[in-house]
Amino acid sequence: MIDSLIKRYKKPVKKFYLRYRKPILALYIPLHRIGNSRKCYVCGKTFGRFTKYKGGSTFFPEWISRLEMVGSDVDNFGCPYCGSFDRERHLFMYFDRLDLWNQIKNRYVLHFAPEPHLSNRIEDEGPACYVKADLFPANETIRKEDATQISFFDETFDFVLANHILEHIPNYKKALNEIWRVLKPGGTAILQTPFSKVLRNNFEDDGINTPELRTYFYAQHDHVRLYGETQLLTSFQESGFNLRIVKHFDLFTGMDAHYYGVNANEDLLWLIKPAI
Repeated sequence: MIDSLIKRYKKPVKKFYLRYRKPILALYIPLHRIGNSRKCYVCGKTFGRFTKYKGGSTFFPEWISRLEMVGSDVDNFGCPYCGSFDRERHLFMYFDRLDLWNQIKNRYVLHFAPEPHLSNRIEDEGPACYVKADLFPANETIRKEDATQISFFDETFDFVLANHILEHIPNYKKALNEIWRVLKPGGTAILQTPFSKVLRNNFEDDGINTPELRTYFYAQHDHVRLYGETQLLTSFQESGFNLRIVKHFDLFTGMDAHYYGVNANEDLLWLIKPAI
């Protein structure tokens, strides 16, 4: 009975939510702040619930839920205080535990699609050079850069960070080659990317070419594929990187994931350009 009602009213409820999302969030965010069962790893505030991404997993196509996607936790997405996203909070956790901030101090850093909180922390670490880059810069502090045609010389950077951008790039292998090119030998690239644990190969088709179709098949209007785990990880290695996968459960617990609102299945994809 309940399942049939959800199925019947899912589309109109989703349409209503997307149309009135801002006022709904303005109303519900204060309610999310009630309680102390959750905590934002970035700002340190405690509260009752994280905000959902576009209404949460209920509004995503059922078939997407069967693919065991590794990526954002859409049901525990945003901090109701500072607005940090789950994937951003997770990187803070990994960087703290692995002391990756030390690889940024006095180094050359390239950061694609720079998240505000991560960007501020990187600047605080005192890199020798910090380039914030995006294909569509949001402000004058961000440099216009195409990840498939990076304008810098070979072996410029010690550290490249691109958190959830490869799924937006049609020729992602060219982007991987470019990131490898601009990294110094021994340099690090952190390339978190959503992928399916069920799919072995990437799923993409030229016919899926409208925002509506991309949302249905790829779970977001500006994604251009769903990555299969085997093909994605193989692509990293074929581009010349040594791949180190740091598992969430090697550093944290399931309770940590719940408390801080991160996806326990999202391991850290740590790519290293071999030293000469």
